[in-house]
Amino acid sequence: MGESFLEKMTDYITSITFDDLSPELCKVSKFAIIDTMAVALGGWKEPSIEILKKVYQKRPSNNVMASLWGDSEQIPLEYAALINGTATHALDFDDVTPTVLAHPSAPITASILTLGEYLGKSAKEILVAYVIGTEIMISIGKVMGFQHYNLGWHSTSTLGTIGATAACSYLMGFDKEKVSNAIAISASMSGGLQKNFGTMTKPLHVGLSAQHAIQTVLLANEGFTGNKEIFGERGFFHAYSGSVSFEQIAINIKEINFGREHDYMVNGLSVKKFPCCYLTHRFIDGLLKISTENNLSLNDVKSIKVSVPPNGLTALIYQKPTTGLQGKFSAEYTCLAAVEDGTIQLNSFTDQMVQRVKIQNMFDIVLVKEYEGSITNSTEIEDLPVFVSVETNGGQLIEKKVLHAPGSKNRPLSLEEYRAKWSDCLRYVTGNSEVEQKRIDTLFEQGVKMENLEYVSEWIENIKEFMADGKKASIIN
Repeated sequence: MGESFLEKMTDYITSITFDDLSPELCKVSKFAIIDTMAVALGGWKEPSIEILKKVYQKRPSNNVMASLWGDSEQIPLEYAALINGTATHALDFDDVTPTVLAHPSAPITASILTLGEYLGKSAKEILVAYVIGTEIMISIGKVMGFQHYNLGWHSTSTLGTIGATAACSYLMGFDKEKVSNAIAISASMSGGLQKNFGTMTKPLHVGLSAQHAIQTVLLANEGFTGNKEIFGERGFFHAYSGSVSFEQIAINIKEINFGREHDYMVNGLSVKKFPCCYLTHRFIDGLLKISTENNLSLNDVKSIKVSVPPNGLTALIYQKPTTGLQGKFSAEYTCLAAVEDGTIQLNSFTDQMVQRVKIQNMFDIVLVKEYEGSITNSTEIEDLPVFVSVETNGGQLIEKKVLHAPGSKNRPLSLEEYRAKWSDCLRYVTGNSEVEQKRIDTLFEQGVKMENLEYVSEWIENIKEFMADGKKASIIN
């Protein structure tokens, strides 16, 4: 069974071409890459990135060099992937697949743009690699079901390492033998625990996934081997899915048909409107509407109640956060901030904002719970509503039922909303309100038309130049 699943995977990786991508699949993939680059640039000044650059930027070079997206220089390939990858997830503003509760675009984009630039690949090849990596990452998660996430694994990292390796194998032009070895090696390099959510280690998981994917294909390219039964008995699925039976795994595998029906086209990619854990987005949306429609602040509020589907609070592990990173994984903080500020944006998650005395003194008025039931996969969370209510000091009860998050398949972002997010992220990191909006728009338009680029490095070089100029302007000011 394990070898046959790997064979299906390798057949897919070694046969797909750009001509196999529908216009809609190409469009969705392209905007996912653009959105991921935006949030990576927005995260470039985060402390986690500064620390990684301090540790890895000056490592000895082996002349296999690649770009740091937010800096002017190049560094060794695998370290560039590590830093670029961590940046994609540093703000927790990157997209989500509801099917397996993971962030697919972060590890895939970080690995394929870093390796693709080094290899001189076209944007069309990058788009094919993105489709491969995302499809395989999600499919592996579907085989294991929600149990994989429920055990405490960070699916973005565990699944992302294998998906990114698959994508990089395509860019390397591997035959089936090398693809098989690369996938098997990557399965042993997969890791990442939810316990580190709310710390710098969470985005590091993505950086490690991208780094490991590149390390893996470099090893496989030189003849390094792995077990072709890696998905068989006592292999990846057994080790990472806990109580899911081998029989059920076999049934789930039969339902996977690589390339025939791309999951993220069927179930959608949820592009984040807010820079925090996706599980907060529906109740944030509901509370923003309540506060705006009724002109409320926390001074008017006696209590806030939130009811979410089963497992809808799994990642929200901080009831009384004290840092910005913890605030991203706190139902209580995001509720209070939504009502008090009337918005949730990048600046909502500074330590200073989370530590506001007024906020810290009101965590107990927020009551969050999961309503009764059970789910077998995370898509079911999306299919069930979120309920929010606010009781005012005057005794008024205001309620909202929220079915879909902004940016989800049923409420997709418009072109202008993508453009606005791109602009906000780039302005956020430059710290300079005078930076040219025209240049920001030009970079966005180049991304929108990326399939016309002979080399994806053209876009990356223009981004690096913009970031360098923004840094200079910030220093001068």
